[in-house]
Amino acid sequence: MSKRETRKKDEAVEVLKNLLIVELAKAGVQQSDIRRIVSVDMARVNNIARFFKKKRMRSQTD
Repeated sequence: MSKRETRKKDEAVEVLKNLLIVELAKAGVQQSDIRRIVSVDMARVNNIARFFKKKRMRSQTD
């Protein structure tokens, strides 16, 4: 397998992890549980989940 193929697969895995974080955050799963499920660091979960938390709060006040 070439380096390019490997890099594409690695990028695809990272995108899928981000999508899983998004879906779990939208479902209301706690950030610490998301970190354990997806096996990533807490900073990554916070950066993604924080966006949805703010967006959700804005939509509830409208």
